Amino acid sequence: MEKSEESSLVMPGESLCVIEEFEPGPGAYEGSDGKVYSQVVGVPVYDLDERIVKVEKLSKKLSIPEIGDVVLARVIDVKSIYAAVKIFEVEGKPPLTGLFSGILHISQVSTSFVRTLYDVVRIGDIIRAQVLNRAPLYQISIRGREFGVVYALCSECLTPLVLRSLQLFCPKCRRVEKRKVAFSYYMVRRSSA
Repeated sequence: MEKSEESSLVMPGESLCVIEEFEPGPGAYEGSDGKVYSQVVGVPVYDLDERIVKVEKLSKKLSIPEIGDVVLARVIDVKSIYAAVKIFEVEGKPPLTGLFSGILHISQVSTSFVRTLYDVVRIGDIIRAQVLNRAPLYQISIRGREFGVVYALCSECLTPLVLRSLQLFCPKCRRVEKRKVAFSYYMVRRSSA
């Protein structure tokens, strides 16, 4: 039994061949115009002996953040009471199917009083957070030692900041910046250096 597998992905309704070449198998159907079409998203497999084409459905599950997941996100905007983020990774899960929008509200930063979010995160920071809910935007929290900023750049010269005595220090312009730093900041910076 000789098989030929097409390496390209096909979408539902995409033409695979004409009926004179191959009969439709699982995941394929014959259209009224004499062509064979894909029924599913998948990879076409052509059986050259039986003259049948089938489409093997993709078995890969979509990876999306769920409530309780620990995520990495980039801060894209900061206001005094909230920050907008793009979630790009979920710890312990396959790569995400895209970027997911989220919101960090000032009430989800610390158990103590925080006057403004500008003292906690800045645009471009990468934060480690926990997902609280999914709709309409993912709401995240950085309460706790293990959550907060894990990577930051100097606001002045864009040099990666180094953790020194619980403050972030720029080795180039010697500026000290305030953030809510995660316990893992130093380890993340050391491993990526």
